[in-house]
Amino acid sequence: MLGKDGKKDKFTDQFGRSVRSMSDFLGIGVQIAASFAFFVFLGYWADTKLGTSPLLLLAGVLVGMVGMGLVLMKTVQKANREHDDRT
Repeated sequence: MLGKDGKKDKFTDQFGRSVRSMSDFLGIGVQIAASFAFFVFLGYWADTKLGTSPLLLLAGVLVGMVGMGLVLMKTVQKANREHDDRT
């Protein structure tokens, strides 16, 4: 958007950057939650089919937590690389 003087409006520029940053973090949160939920439900489903309750559910929780850690590490490494490239 252009302000009254014909220059780019500072608010819309900052707002756009904020929305882009927020969408990155929202995507990370969804990815972490989905990977954790997938393995937990997979463990629960396997427990109901095999009658090994709660063994496979706990295994699914552990695998989900490892997956969450890997996604988080990958995201932090990417952010560090981008930060190093800018400086």
